[in-house]
Amino acid sequence: MFEVKSLAEKHDYPDLFTVRFAREKLYIGDTSYPIGQLSVDMLNVSKESMLKLKRLSESFAKTIDQKFFSPKEQKTREMVLEAQSAWNQFMAFAKEFPVIKDLRIPMKEFQDMLPSAYDEIHGKCSDVTQECSMYYEMFAEMVFGWIRMVNDIATFLSYASAFVNLFLERLKYHNPEAYASAYYDFMTNRQVQLEIEKAIPHGLPLINQTHEVGLEFVTMTEQDEPQSFCIAERFVFTNLLSFLQVDLSRGLMIGHAPKKCQNCGKYFLLENGYHVSYCTNLAPGETTRTCRQVGAHKKSAAQTKTPAQAEYQKLYNRLKTRKNRKKISVEEWNQAVAWAQEMKDKAEQGEISEWELKEMFDKI
Repeated sequence: MFEVKSLAEKHDYPDLFTVRFAREKLYIGDTSYPIGQLSVDMLNVSKESMLKLKRLSESFAKTIDQKFFSPKEQKTREMVLEAQSAWNQFMAFAKEFPVIKDLRIPMKEFQDMLPSAYDEIHGKCSDVTQECSMYYEMFAEMVFGWIRMVNDIATFLSYASAFVNLFLERLKYHNPEAYASAYYDFMTNRQVQLEIEKAIPHGLPLINQTHEVGLEFVTMTEQDEPQSFCIAERFVFTNLLSFLQVDLSRGLMIGHAPKKCQNCGKYFLLENGYHVSYCTNLAPGETTRTCRQVGAHKKSAAQTKTPAQAEYQKLYNRLKTRKNRKKISVEEWNQAVAWAQEMKDKAEQGEISEWELKEMFDKI
C-alpha cells in the first residue's frame, strides 16, 4: 500500500516528497514555480555538473559499500566517518540542483547519520552487513534514495531533450493541442524510443507512463494573496523521475513548454499564447542586453513589412540614429527597441490597432 505523508509532515526525503499543484503553479518546499519551470531548469543543467554529480555519487556508493556495508572486515569509527564524508560531499553538490534544492530535507540528520548509527549499534555492526536485517534495509533504502536521484536526472535529460529538440522545436503553433500531438508522435515513434533506450546506460530507469504517487485534494491560500483560497492537488512522489515527468506533462496540458533560445541555446519556459524565440537572460558577451533584446535587433532586419512592421522599422531607424549621435544611451536604446517590438507584436495580434500603434510611435 502506498504511504501517504501526513499534512503536518514538514520534511521531505529523496524517495518521499510532497508537491502541490494549484492553477498554473506548483508549490515545493517553501517555493512556488510556474508548472513546467522545474523541468526547464533541469534541462539547463550542464554536462559538467552532471558528470561531477555522477562522479560523487559513484565515489559515495563505492565508499559506503566498502566501509559500512561490507561484511569482510570489522568496522571502525574512522571507516564510518570516511563513508559519511563521501556522502556529505555528494549531498552538498546534489542540493544545488533544481528540485532537490527546494526539498525540505533534514540535512543535519543525514550529515551525521552513519557515525550516530555506529555509536548506537556499536558491537552489533554485523546487523548492517546482513541483507535481511532491519538495519541493513533501513540504511540501504536511504542510500538508494539519494543515488537513484542521479539516475533519474540522467534518464529525464535523455528523454526530455530528445522530445524538445526533435518534436517541440519543429512546431508551427504553440498551444496544448499542438503539444499533445507532438507528445503522441514522440511516444509512438518506436525508432526514436529505441535510440533513447540505447543511449541510456544499463541499470538506469526508463521512462514509464504509469506512476505510483499519493494524491489528495487540499485547500490552500495563495502565497501573495493570503485571502485567496483554492483547491490544490497534493502529490506525494517516491522518486524524482516521476515528478519531472508530471511537471513536464502538466505544463504541456496548460500550454507551458520548454523552448530553446535561438541566441544563447539555453531553455526557457514558453507560455500558452506566446511565440517567442529568445529568453530574457543576459545575452552571451553582453553586459546589459538580454537575448530577447538582441533578438529584437536581429528580427528587425529580416522581417517582411506589414503596416505594423513598417511603423516599427521607422521608429527603429529613428532610435538608431539617436543612439549613433549619442542623444540616447545604449541602455535607453535597448529598452526602447524592446518596448517597440512588444507594441508591434500586440498590434499584429490585434490587441491594439495599427492607428494606436502609429500614435504611440510618433510620440517617441
